[in-house]
Amino acid sequence: VSSHLALFLSAFPANLLFPVVVSFIVVHRLNPEIWLSPLMILGTQWYILFNVIAGAAALPSDLREAAANLSLRGCLLWRRVLLPAVFPSYLTGGLTASGGAWNASVVAEVASWGSTTLTASGLGAYIAQQTVQGDHPRVALGIAVMSFYVVLFNRLLWKRLYTFAQQRLALD
Repeated sequence: VSSHLALFLSAFPANLLFPVVVSFIVVHRLNPEIWLSPLMILGTQWYILFNVIAGAAALPSDLREAAANLSLRGCLLWRRVLLPAVFPSYLTGGLTASGGAWNASVVAEVASWGSTTLTASGLGAYIAQQTVQGDHPRVALGIAVMSFYVVLFNRLLWKRLYTFAQQRLALD
C-alpha cells in the first residue's frame, strides 16, 4: 500500500504546490529565508524515495533468509543488514536530489504571489534576478559558480561516499 501511495504522490507535480506554499508564507508573514526551502524539498524528495525503494526491492532473498535464520531483528537487523544494503541506492538518490535541489533553487528562492515577491538570499535567487534583468554575463557567472560548487561537492563528498559504499557495502 505505501509503495502505491508513493507512486501516486510522485505523479503529482510538485510545482503545483508552489502557489499554495508561497501564499501561506505571504499570509502568515513567514521568513522566506527559511520557508522557501520546503519548495526545494518538494522537488527533490522523490529521487531519494524511489532509489531507496529500488534498493530495498533489490535486496537479495538469500541475504533476507540468512538474517531470518540468524534471528536478526530490530536495530541489529537494520544496522547490520538493511541500512548497509540500501545505502548505495540512498547515495544515488541523494546525489540526484542534490542536483535537483540546485535546479529547484533557481525557482524556489524567488517566488511571487500577487504583488508580493519573496526572495531568499542564495545562488538561485542571484541567477533568477540577473536573468530577469537581462544581465547575461552575471547569469553566466552564477551558472559558473553553481557548476564549481557541483564539481566540488562531487569530488569532496559524493565520490568519497560512493567509494566507501563500493568498498565496504557492496553485495557482490
